[in-house]
Amino acid sequence: MNCFDQYCRQIIRPPRRQYMISDLGPKIRFLQTKAIVRVDFVFESRNIQLNASYFLTKAKNHRCMIYLHGNASCRLEGIRYAEILASWDINLCVLDFAACGMSKGEFITMGVYESQDVIELMKYIENNFGKVDEFMLWGRSMGAVTALLLTENSKIRTYIIDSAFSEFRQLLQDIGNRQFGVFSFILYLAIPILRRKILNQAQFDINLLNPIDKLKQVIPNKKFFFVAGKSDTLISYQYTLKLYENCQMPKKLDICEGDHNSNRPSTTLQRIIEFINEVCEFKNNQDYQIRIEPYFKFQIQHSSEEEEDSKNQILLSEIKTPQTKQQFISN
Repeated sequence: MNCFDQYCRQIIRPPRRQYMISDLGPKIRFLQTKAIVRVDFVFESRNIQLNASYFLTKAKNHRCMIYLHGNASCRLEGIRYAEILASWDINLCVLDFAACGMSKGEFITMGVYESQDVIELMKYIENNFGKVDEFMLWGRSMGAVTALLLTENSKIRTYIIDSAFSEFRQLLQDIGNRQFGVFSFILYLAIPILRRKILNQAQFDINLLNPIDKLKQVIPNKKFFFVAGKSDTLISYQYTLKLYENCQMPKKLDICEGDHNSNRPSTTLQRIIEFINEVCEFKNNQDYQIRIEPYFKFQIQHSSEEEEDSKNQILLSEIKTPQTKQQFISN
């Protein structure tokens, strides 16, 4: 394998994140008296079987946040947000993109075909869990680019964009400048070769992967929250600033402490939650309430106080139970 093949493989076939289904945590969690039920399922897009999990809550409305993970990652990345979203009656859906985690597939496409998969996921959710009052996307890195490529989708209103690039070819050139210094011209000359290899193997054109172009239009009922870490050395926060400046729709910006893979600070999460819940009024969604009722017909039987404590400990093993929503974010 020559250097071009290796570089191409880093882009479209990064290491697959391995994990066990038990790593997803308990099927049933509790926030105080609120139950959160995880439903795992497989759906199909582009003739590829993709794995996903949906964290359901009992609510009058069906608000769905789809978390889109980064390159070489998987659905585990987004599970940390299940409880805080549930405290606001928002369901969280996490998936393994094609060629990631437990999903089938050979290549990733940096958001190009992943955006098609998200559309199929949205259809699956509505077909199986009831009409959705609001779809929202929370993407990081490759997932953030996937979200931006869905800017024109009328079903999606809210976008959380964490550490996205603005133009993929420019990102490659910037990485080359950092890695090779005065010899970066070698990568610049090699980009056309990489483009052809990626086009042949993964069927997408890196020259056309410019998510910034999606933001240069005005589309009603859209809003964007841009996030990036100050110390990100993979995708500089300067890309996020550029996306923010070019966005012609309602927007907010948070350049926070941390790098590309850091957990975002509680102050940033607080701002995101406030942003998500700005002016949200929905009618009572009976279709959703009826469709999810069977998932909440569970019973925990206890044979002794010791067994009760043990089972409750299992159910609550990976969550915090704050007295208030604000406290949850601060923990």
